Amino acid sequence: MGGIFMDSELDLGKVDILRERAGLSYRDAVEYLERAKGDVVKALVFVEEDKHNQKEVIVEKSQEAFEKVKQVVRKGNEMKIKIDRHGESLIEVPVTVGLIGTAIAPYLALAGAAVALATGCSISVRDPDGLSEFEVEDEEGIS
Repeated sequence: MGGIFMDSELDLGKVDILRERAGLSYRDAVEYLERAKGDVVKALVFVEEDKHNQKEVIVEKSQEAFEKVKQVVRKGNEMKIKIDRHGESLIEVPVTVGLIGTAIAPYLALAGAAVALATGCSISVRDPDGLSEFEVEDEEGIS
């Protein structure tokens, strides 16, 4: 610690008051009091300002994360999981639906994929431009 105010102005009573009112550790209370030059009221104002700034940062980060999730979901809805058999499309669903289904019933999704491949189907993931992102074919190479 050893800051600028380790004399009579910064006493244990002020530290305890600040700790009680602001829920701080001893170290944080001393730092705020040093910043406020021993004035408990100013230290409380600094604590409130810092907490307010932290909340604003959290809100901004939350909004950024939410926007990224929306972009991923939008992209997942644009991309399609397609199951073909001998060149004929059997099913085409958005990737988002496939992921939700896999999360809800992973063993059923795995079994379905195994059956599809065993019956000569190919499974592919296609982006909105029609380019293949990922493709799994049966053993005979039919897709």
